[in-house]
Amino acid sequence: MSTRSITQGALTIALTAVLLLIARQFATVLDVFIAWLIPLPLVMYGARFKPSQAWVVFFSMIILSFLIVPLPSALYFMFYFLHGTLFGIGLHLKWTRQQLFISSMGSMLLVTLFSVGLFANLFGYDLIDEYQLILSQVNAILSSSGMNIPAGVDIARIALISMIASYVLVVITEGWFVYLIALILVTRFKIMELPPKSTQRFQLPQWAAAIALLCLIPYPYLVATNSENFLIPAIALYVSGVMLIVYNALNFAIILKRTYKIKYFYLILVLLLLLIPSIWLDIMLIVGLLDSFVRLRQRWLGVNHDRKT
Repeated sequence: MSTRSITQGALTIALTAVLLLIARQFATVLDVFIAWLIPLPLVMYGARFKPSQAWVVFFSMIILSFLIVPLPSALYFMFYFLHGTLFGIGLHLKWTRQQLFISSMGSMLLVTLFSVGLFANLFGYDLIDEYQLILSQVNAILSSSGMNIPAGVDIARIALISMIASYVLVVITEGWFVYLIALILVTRFKIMELPPKSTQRFQLPQWAAAIALLCLIPYPYLVATNSENFLIPAIALYVSGVMLIVYNALNFAIILKRTYKIKYFYLILVLLLLLIPSIWLDIMLIVGLLDSFVRLRQRWLGVNHDRKT
């Protein structure tokens, strides 16, 4: 490692230590807000220096976080450190903007899965209680308004979709925010030239679609058998599979809109989500899987590009 990389690595770690100390002083109240800033020093360092040097700073920050903040906060911040490291390495390796965006969303998805799913008790989350709360609120609203529930409408599934939508919104908001701020900082400090915008869209590889499809199976099975064993991990797998497939379907929808120049297409898509969320989700899952397994955009829309984008 050069003297410059060591010096800037030390400055990066020191800046992160200041943010961790601020988070500690406020007794984890500001963890969510501090977490949005923590990846940024690593992004700037990773963009300047080799990946091996960025990983050294990453592991140093993990050790530092365990020394400064409580265990739940240290685990929580660890995934944001990973986010900044991957994003910075991506900039250094000249990843496309779409690859950078996917890495940002993927890191936020990991944060959500671990904090809300696998380590839910450590962070004070309970997906089952939250699901039951949403279901009771929906039933209370329908009862107070005097509305009759049409036959065939699954209120429980609508409640589940609402819960999934809330977490999806969190992932998209945080991932997009960090993505934009990182690009702005890299540009303003003239660290490097950003890769040009790609005209291609993400397409889910067939192997990834198969894994996402498998992730959808455990939760319905546990619900059908009235089993509560491993229910939280099953919900976490279900949410991650749905997000991946729907993201692929949304990319297909963007290409469809641009190809046929459909007016108010995005507005129609949002209205359908609000009016018939259950059917909307089923359609998006089918479209996302078909686009991956049978290359729907190539067969129907005549799109020719490498799936790697």
